[in-house]
Amino acid sequence: MTAAPRKSRVGFVVIKLRVAETVFYLMRFNAKWKDINFIGGHDKRRDAGDLKNTARRELWEEVPSLRGYPKLELEPLSGIVGHGPILSRSKGEYVAYDIQFFLLKIDRSPSKLIELLSSRTRNVWVPEEELIHPSRYRLSGLVKLLDQLTPGGLRNIPFSSATNMSGWRSYFEPQDDRQLRFVLK
Repeated sequence: MTAAPRKSRVGFVVIKLRVAETVFYLMRFNAKWKDINFIGGHDKRRDAGDLKNTARRELWEEVPSLRGYPKLELEPLSGIVGHGPILSRSKGEYVAYDIQFFLLKIDRSPSKLIELLSSRTRNVWVPEEELIHPSRYRLSGLVKLLDQLTPGGLRNIPFSSATNMSGWRSYFEPQDDRQLRFVLK
């Protein structure tokens, strides 16, 4: 008889912005797994079993430029969904996940978030088209999971901000290649 798979609970935050006619997601490169994933991670005792708390804590840890926003709202994009068991590359064993996705809603211009992201961060702006039809990045399987969970797929996820960041286009496209070179080292 085989042992039951290890269980893990994780919360993820989706940040989606419109830049002129292109849609970008803020994603995080994981050097250990060499893939791109949503901002987020595993729950901890201090999250009190609430995956929204987990997602918010991970967001503050991984995107510190958001700490200056007085109001950040996390809106559930999914309920808690089971995923797996799948082989965890970090644990070397099968893990059954409980996952919940949240959309970050920003009540003002996200310019501070964009401006304060360093080109040496593990956070990268990825075009929506690359998430749907990947050709440049190795994506976490959770991107596909959220696409399947969302009626109409990733394209139907609302924007994090109503502001079109067209004037900030240079922060998205040229940095994309510089950021990617940094994170892939």
